[in-house]
This record gives sequence, C-alpha cells and structure tokens, in this order.
Amino acid sequence: MIQQNEETQRFDALLRHDFKMFVRKVFAEVSPQTKYLDNWHIDVICGELEKMLYGENTRLIINIPPRYMKSIICSVALPAYILGKSPKETVVCVSYADELAKKLAADCRRILETPWYKRAFPGTRLALNRRELMDFETTQGGGRYSTTVGGTLTGRGGNWLIIDDPIKPADANSDLLRNKVNEWYGNTLYSRLNDKNKGKILLIMQRTHEQDLTGYLLESKAGFKQIVMPLVAVREEHWQWKKYLEDKVITHHYTRKVGEALHPVREGLDRIEETKQSLGAMAFACQCQQDPLAQGGNIIHWDWFPRYNVKEIIHKHCLGQIELWQLVFSWDIATKTGATNDYSVCVCAMRSYNKYYILDIKRWKLELPDLVKAAKEYMSQQKERLGKLIMYPGKMLETRVLVEDVGCGIGFQQALKPLGYKVDFIHPTEDKKTRCLNVTPLLEQGGCLLPDTEEQWFDDFRHEVLGFPNTKHDDQVDALTQLLNFKAKKRFDFI
Repeated sequence: MIQQNEETQRFDALLRHDFKMFVRKVFAEVSPQTKYLDNWHIDVICGELEKMLYGENTRLIINIPPRYMKSIICSVALPAYILGKSPKETVVCVSYADELAKKLAADCRRILETPWYKRAFPGTRLALNRRELMDFETTQGGGRYSTTVGGTLTGRGGNWLIIDDPIKPADANSDLLRNKVNEWYGNTLYSRLNDKNKGKILLIMQRTHEQDLTGYLLESKAGFKQIVMPLVAVREEHWQWKKYLEDKVITHHYTRKVGEALHPVREGLDRIEETKQSLGAMAFACQCQQDPLAQGGNIIHWDWFPRYNVKEIIHKHCLGQIELWQLVFSWDIATKTGATNDYSVCVCAMRSYNKYYILDIKRWKLELPDLVKAAKEYMSQQKERLGKLIMYPGKMLETRVLVEDVGCGIGFQQALKPLGYKVDFIHPTEDKKTRCLNVTPLLEQGGCLLPDTEEQWFDDFRHEVLGFPNTKHDDQVDALTQLLNFKAKKRFDFI
C-alpha cells in the first residue's frame, strides 16, 4: 500500500510537470476505445505549447492536417493543464461550429472532474455555481469560456485565446465568409485579450485558403511563430523540441525525410494516396499539405522558368551571337497605399526574338507623385546597370515602357514623356486569367528566363505566380503577362 501511494505520487508529479504525459492521460480519458500511437509531431506540439506556458512565446500558429490530435492537445488538454497549474487563469476557446465547441468543452470539463486530475492538481476545483458546459469557472476565479466564430464576447476576456479550426474548408472559398472570420478576430476576439503584451494566442488549424486566418495573421506581422506539418514531407525537415523537467531542460531532435508521412504507423503513404484521390489534388494540397497555393496545380509552374547568366547573355549580344532588342519596363500601377491594396510593380526585362530575360522585379506602395519619382530613379538605375555590362556603346538597347491605358496609367505616362521614354499604352481586352493563359505556351517553352542568382524578389514572385489566380495580390502576374503579351514590332513580328 505504501509502495502504491509512492508510485501514485510520482505519477501525479509527472502529470503536473510533463505536459506530454498529461496529454496521453487525457487522450486515454476522452478516447478510451482508440489506441494511443506516439509520434514525434506530438512531442513538437507539446514542446511548443510548453514554451508558451513558460512565457518563451506568446503567439503561435500550428498548421496540421485534421485527425492528428490537435483538438485533444490544444482545446481539451491545454486548458485543463493551464487551470491545473494556475486556477486563476482565464481561457477563451473558439471553434467554427457550436457542436464542436460543446464537444471540446464537455471533454475538458470532464477532465477537471476526474479523480486523477483532482489528485494531481488539488488546488483546482470547479465552482459549484459556474459549471455550465460552455462557461465553467474554478473556485479561484479562473475558467474556460467557449464560443464560436462570430459569437458574442461582450464583457468577457481571457489571458489565453485558443482558436481551433476557425473556418470550415467548404466555407473558405467564399470571400464573404473568410473575411468575416478574419474581421471578427481583428475587431472582436483580439480585443478580449486581457494583457496584449503577456497574453497568449494560439491558432491551430488546417490551411483552407491563402487568406484564411493563418494567412491574415502572418501578413499582419503580429509576431506569430508558425509551425507547419504537412501530411507528406516535401523537403527534409529538422525538428527540435525541449522537455521541461523539474531540475533541467532536455533538447531532442528529429529529421523527417522527403516523402515521409507525418505519422507512418497511423497513416501510411498508401492510405494517404487514397485520401488524395478522394479530396482531389487542390484540396489535398491545402488541407493535408498545408499549401494553400497548391503549387504545381495552378496555371503557372515554377520549372517553366529557366535560369540564365546575365553577363553571358550580354557578352553573346555584344559578339553578335544573339540579338537583344529592347530593355522593357512593364508597369502595373496602383495608387492606393492601404495594407490591403495592391502594389505598383515593375518587371524589368531584356527582350530578344523569342526570349524574355527578367533582370529585376520591384514593388512599391506609393501615391502617384511619389511613384513617378521612384520610377524615374529605378529605371535610370537599371539602364545604368545594363550600360556597365555592355562593352560596345552601339549595342545599347532601345528602352520601352509598358503601361495599361487606364486613369492612373495616363498620368504616369504624361509624367515620363518629358524624360524621353517611349511609352506604349496597353489596351487589354481579356480578363487577367485569360491573359495569363495566353502566355503559358511561351512559358512552357522556356521563353521567360530568370537570373541564375538568388534574387531578393524571388520568394514574393514565386509565391504569386504559383498561386495565381488564388493569391491575394496578382500585380506581379499582371506586369509579367503584360510584358509577355507585348507585340511591338522589331524587324519582324515577335512570335
């Protein structure tokens, strides 16, 4: 009996100080018919949450496929553990559906009422007068409050905001519903955080769209750390997590190889392939791979852009081995500078008979007068850069400027005309997607080349062209397709 008491005390101490062990006990309680299968991804998630518990991080996003214990860990075990460690804490939990919110709240409340929880955390007890499923409190004033996206939070606040799948995948393609979620977070939920500096915000969800809540928060530059766990690794991943013990911290490592399933014992590659066939490539890439752009599944593919060496191409031009016709600046103009507005973009390229060699891509958010000033400086710099590479003055390229024939484009052209730039007004007759489709044969044939050096603008450009037409911004694609559709004559028609 004495030995049993000592073992029980050691186990209780383990539950208090090892969050992953607590998660395993919670799993056994709420899913008694399901066998627990351990895996490194559980260690990583628990390790990241312990960092939040110890104040090392206050903002965390975890993107992970459904059915990988995210709700049990984050919406059931974590609130119970928080209240066990500090019964005065207040936790607000959010889900997209009322039934889901009730289920998670019921599971969490059930944990607090188990004999083993009461034994491990003797200072945490439910208040007799506040035991409602969606709103229960401890005797010390802490508690867990549950709501759904769009639900009321008047008069309520929390030290923790836990958001678990804020939108259904079926709703994510609706701009109205998706924006409603993001606006509710910004206008309502965030304001419920008791302490904006020390309060914790956790978002755990499967990706549903580039501008889902994950995308919205990352774009807001609000300091969120993002953990991305695709169902199948697309690159070698190096993971690290810490185990916080009473007297020391132990660091663990795991390397996940390309093509490795997230949890092979639970779901192997054959079963994952069945899931992909069932969902379709686009939905699979988004919800399972956490890639809302579905790279390779849209109009433009990254491997359509060959690489070239700038100095080699210029040298061949100077020797007469190839003929470069023009230095072209293709502009897509935007004149509003708000956070949600598009950029003004210039794609700078050298054009030959059947090739376009991209030199640089630049983006601005400026009012028209400031944009004109920046444009003059930018084009002058690019011409000077090119002039230094060309050995023979007679080989300098004609400069052309492409601008769409719309209101702000007209003002832009008028400001540049006194400087001697040849400005071509572009009159598009098709929509953006059609214009993009029109240049895909040229792209597939390798007709648009990128520098063989890793330029700073590559990441933004790659993100936009691979995601088009589903990205928030499409100004780089517009400027690119305008360039590639340019049909000005030079000795013979461009093909």
